[in-house]
Order: sequence, then structure tokens, then C-alpha cells
Amino acid sequence: MNMTNSRNSYLCYEAVEIDNELDEAEVTAKPNVLCHFARGMGEPRYLPIRGINRILECPRGNALLVGVGGSGKQSLARLAAFIAGQEVFQISLTKEYGLPELKKDLSGIYLRCGLKNLGTVFLLTDALIPDEKFLVLINDLLASGEIPDLFHDDEIENIVGAVRNEREYKDVWLVKSSGAPDNRENCWRFFIDRVRRNLKVVLCFSPVGSILRVRARQFPALINCTTIDWFHEWPHEALVSVSRRFLSEIHELPPSLHESTAHFLAHAHSTVNEQSKVYLSNDRRYNYTTPKSFLMLIALFSRLLSTKHSELQGKIERLQNGLEKLKTTSSQVDDLKVKLAVQEVELQKKNDAADKLIRIVETETAKVVKENEVANDEKRKVALIELEVGKRRVECEEDLRKAEPALHAAIEALNTLNKANLTELKSFGSPPSGVPSVIAAVMVLLAPNGKIPKDRSWKTGKMMMAKVDQFLEQLINYNKEDIHPEIIKAIQPYLVDPDFNPDFIRTKSIAAAGLCSWVINIIRFYEVYCDVEPKRKALEAANAELSAAQLRLAGITAKIKDLEEELARLQAEYSKATAEKQKCQEEADATTRIITLANRLVGGLASEKVRWGEAVAQLKNREHTLPGDVLLASTFTSYVGCFTKQYRHDLLHKHWLPYLLKNHPEVAITQNVDPIGLLADDVAIAGWHNEGLPSDRMSTENAVILTISDRWPLLIDPQLQGVKWIKSRYGSDLVVLRLDQHNCLETLEQAITAGHTVLLENLPEALDPVLDPLIGRNLIKKGKALKMGDREIEYNSNFQLILQTKLANPHYKPELQAQCSLINFTVTRDGLEDQLLAEVVKCERPDLEETKYQLTKQQNDFKIQLKDLEDNLLSRLSSAGGNFLGDTALVENLEHTKATAKEIQEKVTEALETSRRIDEARELYRPAAARASLLYFILNDLHKINPIYQFSLKAFRGVFQKAMARSPASDDVQTRVSSLIACITHSVFLYTSRGLFEQDKLIFASQMTFQVLAVSREVAPADLDLLLRFPSTPNVISPVDFLSHPNWGAIRSLSQLDEFRNLDRDIEQNPKRWRDWCECEAPERERLPAEWKTRTDIQQLCIMRALRPDRMTHAVQLFIEERMGRQYVHGEAIELSQSYEECDAVTPIFFILSPGVDPLKDVEQLGHVLGFTCDNKKLHNVSLGQGQEKVAEIALKIASKEGHWVILQVHFACVIKLQGPRRFVYEIEEKFACRIVKFSICARFILVV
Repeated sequence: MNMTNSRNSYLCYEAVEIDNELDEAEVTAKPNVLCHFARGMGEPRYLPIRGINRILECPRGNALLVGVGGSGKQSLARLAAFIAGQEVFQISLTKEYGLPELKKDLSGIYLRCGLKNLGTVFLLTDALIPDEKFLVLINDLLASGEIPDLFHDDEIENIVGAVRNEREYKDVWLVKSSGAPDNRENCWRFFIDRVRRNLKVVLCFSPVGSILRVRARQFPALINCTTIDWFHEWPHEALVSVSRRFLSEIHELPPSLHESTAHFLAHAHSTVNEQSKVYLSNDRRYNYTTPKSFLMLIALFSRLLSTKHSELQGKIERLQNGLEKLKTTSSQVDDLKVKLAVQEVELQKKNDAADKLIRIVETETAKVVKENEVANDEKRKVALIELEVGKRRVECEEDLRKAEPALHAAIEALNTLNKANLTELKSFGSPPSGVPSVIAAVMVLLAPNGKIPKDRSWKTGKMMMAKVDQFLEQLINYNKEDIHPEIIKAIQPYLVDPDFNPDFIRTKSIAAAGLCSWVINIIRFYEVYCDVEPKRKALEAANAELSAAQLRLAGITAKIKDLEEELARLQAEYSKATAEKQKCQEEADATTRIITLANRLVGGLASEKVRWGEAVAQLKNREHTLPGDVLLASTFTSYVGCFTKQYRHDLLHKHWLPYLLKNHPEVAITQNVDPIGLLADDVAIAGWHNEGLPSDRMSTENAVILTISDRWPLLIDPQLQGVKWIKSRYGSDLVVLRLDQHNCLETLEQAITAGHTVLLENLPEALDPVLDPLIGRNLIKKGKALKMGDREIEYNSNFQLILQTKLANPHYKPELQAQCSLINFTVTRDGLEDQLLAEVVKCERPDLEETKYQLTKQQNDFKIQLKDLEDNLLSRLSSAGGNFLGDTALVENLEHTKATAKEIQEKVTEALETSRRIDEARELYRPAAARASLLYFILNDLHKINPIYQFSLKAFRGVFQKAMARSPASDDVQTRVSSLIACITHSVFLYTSRGLFEQDKLIFASQMTFQVLAVSREVAPADLDLLLRFPSTPNVISPVDFLSHPNWGAIRSLSQLDEFRNLDRDIEQNPKRWRDWCECEAPERERLPAEWKTRTDIQQLCIMRALRPDRMTHAVQLFIEERMGRQYVHGEAIELSQSYEECDAVTPIFFILSPGVDPLKDVEQLGHVLGFTCDNKKLHNVSLGQGQEKVAEIALKIASKEGHWVILQVHFACVIKLQGPRRFVYEIEEKFACRIVKFSICARFILVV
């Protein structure tokens, strides 16, 4: 064995001598000097690293690091390997990892060390050994370096060839340089030697349990070929020095408290270690604390102190802000009153100016109204004239429309004329008949000023048409509306001439026909026009009259416009004055309203002002005590989770608080400080209770630890109360998994990546090593990834893991306890009593219990609402600006919030009074619940007699409820409670006795009797303790011949007590009567001699145990019969039919049989009576064995649907496979729950195992 130094020799010698008879305490009594900080601060602090580094740098140096998990074995080994320039290799476990995979990894390490000549540290821990066969290879590696079948023959040849061909710097053959022949064996030996020189094996094992000593005996190379380095518990000096180092980085902790805090942390860690030993001795429960636990405590203290300090400062700031706002409100009100006086004077001026303007406006308005009346009269006249003019215009236009055809015909006639045809007409020497008449008529019409030419001959006509263009222009522009009367007179002869017809003339000349048509139509137009002329003149006269009227109206309108403009100006001035007046009025009203609101606010928040002031003072005082309070709360959260109620109380009140109070300098703490009150307020606790958390103190502590701790919580939850709360708390967002579930790891990896909350329930004591990186939070890539097995997955910081086990008393390794926060969710007696009381009241007074439930929920909701309202009130005040009184909505909201809070407070008071009355009524039924709670805990302790005695709370509740249903009814509450107590006690006794071995039934009956009497104070605790422990004085000689020496030693011990003073003397002085009593056939039924018969029953049992211990069984039976009843002693055999009545479709019957006993005949007989037989295929009998699991599943599936019976016969081989009766029952229960619940279970279905 390689030794680091001589100081290790005794440890190595003792390690070789370890065997089963050696107590574990003897191994750890003398710690190795290589423990952490063995010599305190200074250079010796590096001794552990130096020691491991020396081992690694020694030729063939291998190390066995022994210490509980969390001691830093792996961390120091990795650091020492880094210092030595060696790389660390560690296997990555997967579900399929076995010996072939280990050999593959080792072969890779051999090639690396033997061929590449690289130094490598092979780090192996307990968690990386899923199979003890792994150590066979490690043992061979350490002993000789050669592992059988590690390489195939072809691989060996390759290695030998590589070694043979390898050269050193001087080009000398390596093997030849060693002086050995260059053959296969020497090359292989050279390869193995190099591997042993470069490969360093570091084993990190835990001394807990018998695993290490068993391995030391089975694999001697683990001891003989390694240097043992023992990682012992950190001494007090080390704990203090580490604390100082980390506390110096906490800015919120005053430097003056560093030393006291460091000593307290060390003291707390040490006291937990001591209390854990007491816990193991008294309750047989394991709890470990490691250096990692201590470091996690310091980290939690730092985080909580920082968080709570920030919260405290925030609260103080908000309260002070609210107080400051309330304080400034009064001064603002005075300023507002001065402002209001100024505004009222200004408002009066504005009112006077507005009144003056209104009078002027009224005068001007009257003028405008008068002129408007005149204008309206003129408008009516103008309207009448316009109507008349309109009529005449219409008549004229109608007549003119009649002349339009003639005019159009004349124009059309002119359109037929052109220069050519006129020239043609003019060229006639002697015109045709009718043409001269046409030209003559034209000459008449064109006569200027009515002077008719006398010469109207053709020659004269040709001269008229000499200039054709001028002639056409005269025709076109002829004044057809003003024809001289002489012309009209002169034209008549032509018009009456029959030949003066355009159609006729057209036959002679087209131009003449056009001129003929023009003459005729011009005369026709003029005739119509002359008829319209009077009307037109009348129309002109009317238009003139209308113009005059409109002129008068325009004058009046202009005057009115001037008046209206003046009025508009005055009205604008008035509106401006009114607006200013209104603005001033609104400002005054706003000021008045603000003053009113301010007064209401100050008056409404007067109580808050006082309360907030007191709260600020308290919070500032808490600022002084905050480090001490957080220190205590952090320690409580980190260490007490695994302990039961009494141990938690003792640690807090008997160890930690007294130490803090006497510490120098003293760490100030709040008087009667409660860690729970610091870590969770009433609102959070009320929310937990609404989610289903039991209301007892221990459950609340557990919830606080679960929510505050930095480590993953591991719930010890045999009654599933914690799981029920967790599932209710997280609802559908919770991912529930079991290790035996299909695709468990794949689902877990998905949840880690997605950031979900995972509940891993029903954990065994030994966890899958694949989960170690997750449980230990061994994150990589700056906390963004996690390596599980051979896979690297993304890690979401929102991921949460909650672990849970149904095992009542699990023994988890220190490594796991260092990585998790063990939380003991085992139901407490007080908590169970409250739950059972609710069930009793629910059965007896359902209305009362429903009201109680609703009130409790309402009270919790009120707490939440009040907290929210106050936070809202302070938030509004804090976020308000400087002149927040101007924000009416804010002030009204504040007032509304205050009113709502007051209303809720009144409801809370009323609810408290109602709850008090309900509690008084409920308390009448508490004795029944107290008795049931007591009985359950008696049952729960029976596993100490035999591990097979396991009773679930769910099954106990079923018995409890059936007992209540069977108990006799009564209108008198006291009578009813008495009958409930009797029926519950007897039902639980029968239910429990049925599952006990015969030799244990009296133990249970006596324990139940003693506990019942102790609770009712019918038995003195001291007397009961004396009877159970019963001290005896050794090495005494009996002075009377009818008592043996041990009997006399017991008498002497009793005589030293006041209750039995002079008992020994009385026996010596009166031997005859004592002899007669002792030699009776049944002394337990006889009265004790003299005054001793007046002693209590327990004291008489003590005397019986001293004098006639052989009759103690009968004496106890008689005692039980007298106190509890004959039915608790002389119980009759329970028929199978009675057990059948207590089972149902989801409660199977289990038979645990002794050799030669077969209850199947009784089951078949009962089934025959009830109609369940194999013949009618309603009874399925399956004998479990190899290949029968599928048959059993089919039978269970059919029976669960059809309501049949199933008998499963489980052989001893199956029990061995399931590792004991308790595991067997648990696995059958799990299979039943997992597979049967999937189907629709018929109510008649029964399972018998």
C-alpha cells in the first residue's frame, strides 16, 4: 500500500481490518489528518489538495477518498489533477451502461495512457457503480494493471506493434532501451507498465452503511493498492473560517456581526449533527449534514438577507412616502383656502362686468328685434310683388313662345339664302311672275323709318340687292320687334295675294321663295309680339316696383346688419366675460372640491397614518434585527426539513435561540421571532391553505422550506398530503412522472428544456445514477445546458423539480441529502386530529362543516384582499405626483380603497365571531377525532415491531368512516360522541388485529390501552414510563427465599421511588403474607397485601412485574379487560365474510400466509354463496409465476369490467424478487393502481392476493 506519510499508517491498517463486527463509529472516531482545514487558517488550509496531489504524482499513485457526499472529494480530486497536469476521465452513465461499456471506456483510457503517454485520472464515485461487478475490473486494474478480455487479439497485436515501432527522442527502441528482449510479452509488459505509471485511479466512496467494509473485504486491491485519504467532518474552526470568507462578501451584513454570525453558523451545523445522532437513536431516522449543506446554508443566508433587505427598504420607502403625502395634505389645504379667497374676489368682479354687459346686450337686442319686424313687413311686401311679377313674366314668356315658330321659320328662310342664289335672282332680266311681288314686299319691310318707297319695281329691287352681302346682313339683323305701322299697312296687300306663297314662289326661284317665307314669318312674329307688348310693359312696371321695394328692404337689412354686428360684438364680449366668469367659478369649485377631498382623505386615512407611522418604526427596528432574523430563518430552512415537530422545536428554542442571545457581540433578533412569519406572510399562507395544504404548523413550515430553499425539495410523504397540495398548487402545469414509467427520462428532458415544473413521485431509496447531474444541478455552458448520461440537453432556468417518496422512513445517502432539501411531510398528530374532526363534523353536522369550510376560505380570501388593497393604496400614493390632490380620480380611488378595506375588515370581524361559534360547536366532536388520531399513530408505530406492519392513512380513513356509519345514533351530542369513540376504537382494533401475528396482538392492545389512558390522564406518565423501562438493581442477594435475586433487584429499584418507599422493608418484615400472594395460582386477580392494594393499577403492575414477571401477560390482559373491555382481550376469529364487507372494488384483500395454511377454500365457499364461482366464470384464479403476468392482466381487465372476483396466488420466489413483503405489497398496489384504474371498474369487482 502506498502511503502519503506516516500519519496515515494507522488508518490504512484499520481499513484492512474492517469487517462486519467493527462498528462504523470506531472507523470514524480517529479522523485522518488530511481532513479539510485540519489546522485552521494559514498555509495548512491547502493540506488536502497537497495530499491528493502528492498521491497523483507518485509512481502508480492511486487514491481512495473516503467521506460522506458533499465533502468535496471530487472537487479536490479534479483540482489536484489539474495541478498535476493530468486530465480527468469520468464515465457517463446511461440506462444501458454495463460491463461492456465500462470495458470500452477502460480500453480507451489504456490506449491514451499507454500509447499516447498522457497522464489521466480515472475518477469513480459510488453513484457511478450501478453494478458491483464493475469493481472486479477496478480491482484487477489496481492490483496488476491487466484486465482480462479488455482487448481482442488483433487489438493486442496492434498495441504491441505500436509500442515496438515507437521511438524516443534519441531514436532508440523503447523496449530495447529497457534492456529486455524485443518480443511480444515484453512489449505488452512495457505497455501495461506505462499505463500504470500514467493512469491514476481516484475512488470517492462513502463510509455510510456497510458497503465500504463489504467492498474492502471482497476487493482487497481497493485498500492495498491505494492511499486512503479520509474526509472527516469539518471541525468548528474550519466552519468558522469558511463562514468568515463568504460573509465578508455580503454587503447587507454589518462588519461588526461577521464574527458572531460565523460562530453561529458553525454552532448550528454542529448542533444539527448532534441532533441527527439523537434522531437516529430515538426514531431510527437518518439525517446527514455535509460541508456542501453548510455552504448551501451560507448561500441561502446571503440570498435571503439581500432579498429581505430590499423588501424592507421598499416597504419603508412606500410607507414613508404615504405618510409624507398625508403630512403635506394639511399644509396644501391652507394654501388652497387662500387661493380660494382670491378666486372668489376675482369671481365677483367677473360677475359685475358680465351683469353690465348683459344689460347693454338686452337694449341692443330690442333694437334689432324692432328693426327685424319692419324688415319682415317689407319682406312680405316684396314677396307679394315678386309673386305678381312672376305671374306676368310667365304669361309673357308663354306668348313669346308662340311667336318663336314664326321667328324660327324666318331664320330658316334666311338660311336658304346665299350669295349664289341671290346673285342668280338679281340676274333675272325679266323675273317670273310672283317674284317682283316678293322683292317689293322686302323693299317695304326694309323701308327706313316707315318711309315706303314708291318705286318698288324690279329694277329698284335689283338695286337693293346689288350688294348681296350687305343685303343679307340687313335681313339677318332686321329689327323684328319694332316695325313701323306704315310698313305693316303697306305689306298687307302682298300678304293677301294668293300667289305670295313660298311654295309657289319656290317653283320660280329658290331665293325668292326664301325671301317670301322670311317676309311672311317676320310679319307673323311682329303680330304676336305686338299682342305681348302690353303685358311686357306691365311686367316692366312691376319689376320697377319690385326694385324699389327691394331697395327699401336692402336699406333696412343693412341697418339690421349694422345693429346685429354691434350686437354680436357685445355678445362676444359678454361670452368672453361669461367664459372668464365660468372659468373662475370652475377654478373656485375645483379648489373647494379639492379641499373637501383633502379633508375626506385626511380624515379617512387618519387610522392609516397612525398605523403606518407605527409600521415604519417597527420596520426600522426590524432593519436592525433583520440579519439575526434572516440568519435564524435560513438555518431553520436549511436544516430542519427532515426532522419531526419536536426536534424542530428543540433545535430552534433550545440550541439556536439561546446561543444567539448569549453570543458576543450579540446578534440582535426580534423578540419572539418566528422564522415562518419572516419567510411567508399571512397572505401566502392563506393561499396555500386554499390550495389544500393542511393548516397545522408543521405543514406550513414544510411549505415555506419547499418554496424558499435553493435545493430541490424531496418530500417524505407517506400519507400523500404534500403531493395532494403540490398537484393542487400547480394544476395542469405540473408534469407528474415516476421512475418506472415508460419514457420517463425522455419526458423529463422535454420538461427541462421547456422550463416546466416536474413532480417525480414514489422514489425508492436508491435513485438512478443518470439523474445525478440533474439533482446536483451540474450545469455546463454557463448554466445553459445539462448533461444527462451521454446526452446534452438545453436547460431552462424556469425548470423546477420536486421529488417525493411514499417510504415512511427512507435512508437516503448523504450525497442526495446534500443536493436536496429533505422535507418531512409525515402527518402530525395535531394535523390529523383537525382533518378527522372535519370528517366527523361533516358526517354529523354537514351544514356546520360546510359553513366552517366556506368561512375558512373566505377568511383566507379576505387576508389576500386586504393585503392587495393596502398595497394598492400605498402604490397609488407613491406613484402620485407632487400635487396629487388635484387628481380627483386618484383621491376618489384612494377613498374607495379605504372604504372597501373597512368593509372587508368589518366582514372579517363578523366572520371571526361566526367562526368562533362554529368552532365551539365543532369542539364537541373533537374527542372522537382525538381518539382516532391517537389510534392512527399507534398503528403507525407498529412497524418498529415488524416492518411488515404498514398502515396507510387512506385505509385508516376508510375504517374510520365505516366505524362512524356503524355507531349507534343519538340526539344527545355527548352520548353520540361516546358511541363514536367506542365504535372507532373497536373497529380500528379489529382492523389492526386481523393483520397482526398472534404474538404481537397483546403488544398492540396494551400499547393502545396505555396511550388512551395516558391521553385521558388516567395514568401518570412517570408510572407508565417506570412500567415500560423497569429498572433493576444488579448484584443483590434476596433476603427471602420465595424471591430470586433478580426479583429482589427489581424490588430494591422500586423502593428507591417515593411511591414504593419501604416496599423492600415490608417484604422482609412480613414475608408470610407476601409469600402467600406470590405463590397464588393467579396473583393478578388477588389484592396486594396491606396498604399496597391502594396503589394505582399501573403501580400494582410494576409490583407484579417485580415479583411475578411470569404472570405479566395475564396481568396486562386483565388490566386491558378492566379498562377497555373484554372484547379487546378475548377476541374471536374474524370471519372472511366480515373482511369481505370492508373491501370494495379498489380495496383488495391480501392474505399473508404461514406454511400449511390455505384460505382459498374459504374464499371459494364465500364466492359460492354470493354467486362467484369458477364454473360460472365469475371467479378467476391465477397463480403468478413466469409468463403469468399477461394472464393476470387479462383476468384483471375482464373482472374489473364485469364485476368478477380475481385471486392472485403469489409464490415465495416472486416475493424474493420484489425484495421483501413490504416491497411486494407496494409493487402489487402500484400495479393495481396503474393498470386497473385505466378501466371502468365495476362496483362488484374484488381482488384477492
